[in-house]
Amino acid sequence: MSNYFRSEIYRLIHNKWTYLFLGMCSMLLLASNIVLAAVKHTDSNFTYATTYFAFSFAYTSMQTVLLLCITVSFIVFDNEYKNSTMKNSITYGIQRGTIYFGKLFIQILYAIAAFVIIIGIHILSAYLMLENSGPNELEAYIRSCLACLPFFIFGLAAANTFAFLIEGTGGAVTASGTVIVAFPMVCNLLGKRFVIFNKLSELLPWNMIGSVKYDAVKKVLLMYWDTDPGFLNCWVSGIIQAVLIVGIGYVLFRRKEIK
Repeated sequence: MSNYFRSEIYRLIHNKWTYLFLGMCSMLLLASNIVLAAVKHTDSNFTYATTYFAFSFAYTSMQTVLLLCITVSFIVFDNEYKNSTMKNSITYGIQRGTIYFGKLFIQILYAIAAFVIIIGIHILSAYLMLENSGPNELEAYIRSCLACLPFFIFGLAAANTFAFLIEGTGGAVTASGTVIVAFPMVCNLLGKRFVIFNKLSELLPWNMIGSVKYDAVKKVLLMYWDTDPGFLNCWVSGIIQAVLIVGIGYVLFRRKEIK
């Protein structure tokens, strides 16, 4: 197992997409802060050049990060079925469980490292270029990141499962998007008629992350994870669903014929 981990880390380090993904995501968030600072420089009445606006924009866009988990998963998976790489690995004696869970472990490891780096650059650049709105905004940002972490693990688990089960990147990406995005949307529609789907939709990662409300009286954003019970529900729901899809994927992968 340890040898397989080392080989996967070596492959990841020497994969150009490892760095391109980090660079593009970091530059997008950095560019958003630069634009806010530039507009403030030209218009002194511009009120959005603050850490509150920059941070709230980020933590209300966590659904985008969930979708990016699909990209992270396929960067690490690196098209294992191409040139019979998967078949050769199994033929050489590497257990299917080692391959399946090893890939997922490396995906989670890389995703957390990338997330910390990207968010760190965003926070640092915001404090350097924008007006400081106070420590509460940073606390809300970090709390949001921690609350959404199990949902990101679920996203990685879903993409990893379909990467192993479907021998085509396009089909695997489509299947991943269906489970992560389309299924919750269908449940939302059915939930208007059936109570069971309404209850189910409330527990799905896509919907829980997107549960953002605005308190017009207090003029603050309200997130699902602002309360301690809500924060705990994020972790319980996210981890349970991640474990379920990992387990189902592994059982199906063990039965899959590798060509």
